[in-house]
This record gives sequence, structure tokens and C-alpha cells, in this order.
Amino acid sequence: MGYSIMKEDAAKTQSHINCIDAGSDNCPCYLAVTGDCLVCSRLQGKDCCECGWTGVCVYNEFIQGNKRVNNPRKDFEAEIIDQKFYKEDLVVYGLHVGKGFAMKASRPGSYLFARAGNTDRFYDIPLSVMKTDVEEGNIYLAVKIISAKTKALIEEKNKLILRGPYRSGIHGISSITGNKAINQKVLIIAKGIGIAPGVLVSQVLGNKANVDMVIDTEKISKEFIKDFIDTRQCADASEEDKNAYTGIQYISLADKGAGSRLEKLVKKNNYDSVILLVSDYYIENLGNIIKRVLPAAGLAVSNNFHICCGEGLCGSCSVNTSGGESIKMCKCRLKGEELLNNFSKLNTVASVSFPYCGEYAEE
Repeated sequence: MGYSIMKEDAAKTQSHINCIDAGSDNCPCYLAVTGDCLVCSRLQGKDCCECGWTGVCVYNEFIQGNKRVNNPRKDFEAEIIDQKFYKEDLVVYGLHVGKGFAMKASRPGSYLFARAGNTDRFYDIPLSVMKTDVEEGNIYLAVKIISAKTKALIEEKNKLILRGPYRSGIHGISSITGNKAINQKVLIIAKGIGIAPGVLVSQVLGNKANVDMVIDTEKISKEFIKDFIDTRQCADASEEDKNAYTGIQYISLADKGAGSRLEKLVKKNNYDSVILLVSDYYIENLGNIIKRVLPAAGLAVSNNFHICCGEGLCGSCSVNTSGGESIKMCKCRLKGEELLNNFSKLNTVASVSFPYCGEYAEE
């Protein structure tokens, strides 16, 4: 599929930021065509290169590729191999997608769009990849049934239409994965359906890092956890922590004293990194505890912005900076600390003072 680039004098001028797709097999993307590339100053309509990007030149790739989108993500059918309900409103799908797609989707923070096979594209739902089985070519998705889109999804018994994978489901995760994860002590805190991306992180990091999990089981079940996470019971668990497992503790984050209990836990174990897969309210409150107790620890947080297209086109996830420019949160890669430092502003005003993050490349 090819698109003509807009005239340079009509292109928007914006500073570069760290794009999750830059240098990948999905770059250049649709934003290069419209003159809105998050990285390349030439594709933003400027006369000179000011990108600071150290990878393959995005502008050169775009020109040499005849000004086309490279490898656009396309819809495809995936056979449903399993469907299991854990509660009336929680279901897990097993899908056969082939080894190649399963491998691409195994990166922590990956998500994709899914819809029932008999519905239109406006039924697309962004869902975190929860687990992958590359050898069998399968992936697993957890779906919380909420309204029309998810209700339509669970009626499908044969196939789902998928598009992806996309990579920005967890901001800051790149500083914890790959070789950086070796011998790290990592704590994952997840509430409700936030456990879904946590399962994939645990699966990927398990052979390199020492991973502990704190799980709030509201809206999910322990049967769900036992099916997808290794929960070997601690032999020396105290009566107070009778629900504790090797690496796993169940804590209701809404309970009085949950904050102090978590503070004691992170102090005791001195984690190198903490991953918060919770709502914005808990990201702000727990994130402040983590940075106060472990100021040197890495922080990764779930991307809770309203993602609708994943390509930076629709604007539903955009945040305006104090300079009047727009950050597309489905494409921009930030550190967890950057989001945390701006949460109070996100909750009160439309414009926030995010620093441009080209200097914060995480890989």
C-alpha cells in the first residue's frame, strides 16, 4: 500500500522524540507519509537533519523505498484453539498465529488489536499479549468483558481478526529486558487484568532475572494465576503471609496498610527494577513510594492512555506538551519516571511539560 508524501511546506514542524517503531521493520510508518515523523526532522519538513537518531536513517529508508510505508501491519485471521472463562466477565483465548508472529509478539509490552471475525474494523480492541508459545505458534490473550466490543468478541468461537504486534504497552520496559535483565531483581505489581502483560514479562525475564510478583486479584481469580504463572508455595511462609508463594504475594492494593506493606517489601529485597501494571491512580501513588524508597531502581509502567489505532494517526492517545506540540503515546517511548513525574499534570490539565526523549534511548 503506497501513499504520497505531503508537500514539505505543509508539513508540521515538531521536535523529535524516541519512537517505539524507529529502526524496526515497521519504519518508516504512516507518519513519515504525512510529514509527522516523530524522529526525522527532514520528514517534519525541515531543511537539515536534526534528529540525533543513531540508527538507520529514516529519511533515506523512506526515499529509497519510494516514499511508502514499510511493512504496514495488516489484519489476518487467527484460529481460536482454546477459550476458557475464569469468571463471567473474564475469558482467555488461545490463538494459533504461526511461529513468526508468536516470536514477534513475545516481546514484553507487546499488544495487538483483535475483533470477532464477523464484525467491522471499528470493533478493534487493543489487548496485551499475555503469553506466547513460539514452538507451537500460539499466543494467549486475556479479555475483560466490559461493553459492546468485548461482548461481540466472546460470541466468536472460530476465529479472531488480529493486527499487530505493537510495542508500546509498557513504558520503560526496554531498560529491563534483554541482556540488561541478567541477574536483576525485578518486582512486578499488577492489579486486575493488568496481570496479563505481567505474565509475559515474567515468562520472558524468568530465565535471566529474579522476578517477584505482587498481585491484586480483584476482577480476576487465583485459578487464572495458577494456570499461567508458576506458583510454588513457600515452605517457610508465615501465617501472616499464608497466601505467599515463591515470588508471588497477594495484596489488595485498596486495603489500609497496603502501601506500608509494599514499602517494607521493596526495602527488604532492594529491587533493581519495579514494573507497575495498575491504573493511573496506583501508578502515581505506588510509583512515588518506589522512587522514595529505591531512588536508583528502574521503573516501568503500563501504558494506560486511550489507544485506538496504534499508528499515531487518530490522536486519541495524544498529549500536548507545554510547548504546544503533541506526543502520541501509542508511538512515543518514555521512561517510567518521565510519566510518573507528570501524572499530577496529566490529571489536571491538557498540556504537560514532558521533556523530549530522544536523549533517553533505552536500547
